[in-house]
Amino acid sequence: MIEYFFVAAGVIAAARAVAGPTFADRMIAIDSMIAIIIFVMVLKSVEYGTDIYIDIAIVFMLLSFVGTLALAKFIKPKEVKG
Repeated sequence: MIEYFFVAAGVIAAARAVAGPTFADRMIAIDSMIAIIIFVMVLKSVEYGTDIYIDIAIVFMLLSFVGTLALAKFIKPKEVKG
């Protein structure tokens, strides 16, 4: 039952990623979708009673974090020299 709420949240985040007026809005929406996916993986791991999904979620979370840092460095505003 709770999965339906996560699907709804994912659809809302996907709509924001498509309609976001700025690149930063799109990145926040994509990060939200990734967080939802990670949380669902952890929920399924608890439901099935296995640890493999938690291991995959941890790796996915670390890759997402590194990707977000790389993109944040890319969109950093240029310093104004005055």
